Amino acid sequence: MAMPADNNNDLGNNCLYKISQNISWFLITTLWFNLHFIPLFFLFFFLEATLANIVWYLIGIIPLGPAISALIGSTLRVIEEDDFSDPGKDFRYFHRLNFLDSFKVWLPYLFLIYIFSVNINYYFNVASSEYILIGYFFALLILFSTLLLIPVFIIQTKFSFRYRDLLRLGLYYFFIKLKLTFGNFFIIFIVIFLLMAISEWLLFLMPAVLSYIWLLYNYTIVKDVKANFVKEEE
Repeated sequence: MAMPADNNNDLGNNCLYKISQNISWFLITTLWFNLHFIPLFFLFFFLEATLANIVWYLIGIIPLGPAISALIGSTLRVIEEDDFSDPGKDFRYFHRLNFLDSFKVWLPYLFLIYIFSVNINYYFNVASSEYILIGYFFALLILFSTLLLIPVFIIQTKFSFRYRDLLRLGLYYFFIKLKLTFGNFFIIFIVIFLLMAISEWLLFLMPAVLSYIWLLYNYTIVKDVKANFVKEEE
């Protein structure tokens, strides 16, 4: 028996509304995230993009720490609740909620990146050529730190752990979930390739979409932490 025309219209309208709501979530969340690029955006106009100026660029991306945490929190909420209705409110809520805690993860990471970058610049441009392998070693340390940052940031945003336990959990999932670790490496590789092959401006279009894909891929970490490391309240 054929469905009434009104039911078909309602179903079509609901699907269209859902699609437009989802698209709106991605666009508005990306816009809120990109606002935190403003300090870095101005630095690109006044400073040459070299390792010698890395400290200024790292200062410029300090605001991205709370923004990343807000992006993760917003994305986890829509994954868990399938509710794309209020992206601006969600982003602002998680930005306030995790503002200080996000710096506990973000600032040490930026400090390590600075130390490793200074050494890379020295061994690639100042030291004699026989020490160039040491420069590659520090480049690997940057990659390791970035891959470790992913589970640490996800856990820090979703749960409340002491800093020491947070790092332990990050290391635990880095090595135990090697499939995720290698997958995260390939995602980073693909993103860098796209930025180099197309345009670095692509970075400003990707945050919400990339966050959604990344967190869907890494969501087993959230489920595992909840099942094994978080006590349920009675």
